[in-house]
Amino acid sequence: MGEHARKIDISGVKVAFVRNFPSHPLSKILLSEPDSVTGEELLAKAQTWLAFFHGEKENE
Repeated sequence: MGEHARKIDISGVKVAFVRNFPSHPLSKILLSEPDSVTGEELLAKAQTWLAFFHGEKENE
């Protein structure tokens, strides 16, 4: 898709996660992400975020 790839707004997801999990380390990571990403970026990031989220829950 190149530089003209359609962007997806993830700001609502970021706000909702931080509201529900304010002290989770992933909140800080999500807040550092841009508010819009391409679909390809979202898929790559979501896999990492989920692994981090589930890994953190296993350690609690």
